[in-house]
Amino acid sequence: MADFVKNEITLIDAERKRYVTIPASEYGPRMAEMIPKVDTADGQIPGSVQNKCDSSKTGRTEVIQGVQAEEREHTCSQQVKLTEGMQQEAAAMADLGTKFVTHVWSASPSERARVPALWQLSGYEVWRKYFMNPTQAVDRIMGVMGGMSTMTEDLQEDQSAILRLTMDMYMKTPSMPGVTTTASEPTMKMTLEIDELSTAPLDDSILQVPADYAETTFGDFTNGMMQALAKSAKAAKPPATQPGPAIPANVKAYVPSLKPLSTTEPDGSAYETEGSVELLVSVSPKGTVESAEVLSGPEPLRNAALNQVRNWTFRPVLRDGAPVTAYTDTLVFFTDPKRTGPPSGQFWPNIAASWTRKMQLEQALPRSPQQVLADLEQDSLGGDKDRRYYALSDLEYFALQAGAYDKAADYAHELLSDAERKKEDWNYGNAIHNGHATLGLVALRSDDVATACQELLEAGKTPGSPQLNSFGPGMTLANELLKRGEREAVLDYFALCRKFWKLGGSQLDAWSDAVRKGETPVFGGNLNLP
Repeated sequence: MADFVKNEITLIDAERKRYVTIPASEYGPRMAEMIPKVDTADGQIPGSVQNKCDSSKTGRTEVIQGVQAEEREHTCSQQVKLTEGMQQEAAAMADLGTKFVTHVWSASPSERARVPALWQLSGYEVWRKYFMNPTQAVDRIMGVMGGMSTMTEDLQEDQSAILRLTMDMYMKTPSMPGVTTTASEPTMKMTLEIDELSTAPLDDSILQVPADYAETTFGDFTNGMMQALAKSAKAAKPPATQPGPAIPANVKAYVPSLKPLSTTEPDGSAYETEGSVELLVSVSPKGTVESAEVLSGPEPLRNAALNQVRNWTFRPVLRDGAPVTAYTDTLVFFTDPKRTGPPSGQFWPNIAASWTRKMQLEQALPRSPQQVLADLEQDSLGGDKDRRYYALSDLEYFALQAGAYDKAADYAHELLSDAERKKEDWNYGNAIHNGHATLGLVALRSDDVATACQELLEAGKTPGSPQLNSFGPGMTLANELLKRGEREAVLDYFALCRKFWKLGGSQLDAWSDAVRKGETPVFGGNLNLP
């Protein structure tokens, strides 16, 4: 809710019955805090970035809510050119890009005198642009790549009432090392449109916060919403889709991404195309492959992938303690180490159809959090010690989700013990951080705050990892301890994180400042990392 008289913004979480009111002048900066910011100093971007923005009137008009509107098109593109001499697997990343195409329908100038509501709407647009400052958010999102504020600056100059805005985002990004995707269809589509114009008075009650809603701080409000959304997303069924192909009567489960016990690797040099093929596999009660179908992948590699996977074996899937026939999805990779330059194939053509098929299976064969954990436990018991080691982070995480806190602690201790024997492994830093963070969360379940603080600091002593160094650590334990008033422990943890999360220096600065002021930081996406 926006109060023009008091210049205040009130945000309301109707699901959790929480609200927060802040000065309108703080809204833009506070919302920008929610967007991860990556430092660009010290050559963090190994190459160059080119940005280009064009804006023009299309000449098209349309009547929206009885108002004549004129269309303007904004196209902003961004290309990343990596420097020469990088690792060979980065060759496919040498030409990445993002493009935003925005269409804005604004009220024709002559309409303002005819439609009284446009005067108020135009006034709101000016107020919103001044106080909410959307340019900050765009700069924060794209600043690491050189800034894309030209697009929003152009929108800022338009003082007319905006009746409709559509934005399509196209991306060309690396999907995995050495493999690139090209989006011919928009990666994301967004539409905002006025659905009613009226100057009729409103009942004041709709602009009042219900009496049973609790006021909180901005940080608590946003972090709570993010946690609630993440929890509901995990618990919710996938969006409704059209029914897929009939599931055979003997198939009793769908367990994504089971790891094969034995595989045969294809010789990528025998094929002109590189890439990977995604398959849906039916695993028998004995763990053998009964059947397989292609979900996505380059056409020239599909038959070879089917031939490869038919010889694989898996751990059987259990239901009610007995092995059953189950579906899983898996990948077959075709790479040639001797080949130079970018791979000749693309990664996962038909990926949208693949996602739809897997959602259909999740709907038809749902699993509870307890069943997800049981499936992970069963799958982790096969193969060698490495298989078990790499499964432990997932096991402790899903044990927490299932409320199995004793198991979560056991898996965390096992992970930390195994990690000490694998200090040279890429996953060592993840194991140290995640194991101690899990033990801290388990300690909080029994109100052992002192142990939780100690485990938080032990988690911060990780040497880092490719994931931690890039995206930063998860902040769930830190957030929970802030709720208990343990600010010094959290500040000490931030200081430890600086040693490995070089890219997150400015983020840690902002979080530390918030804690020193007695506020709760907005942890953004880091709140839902392991």
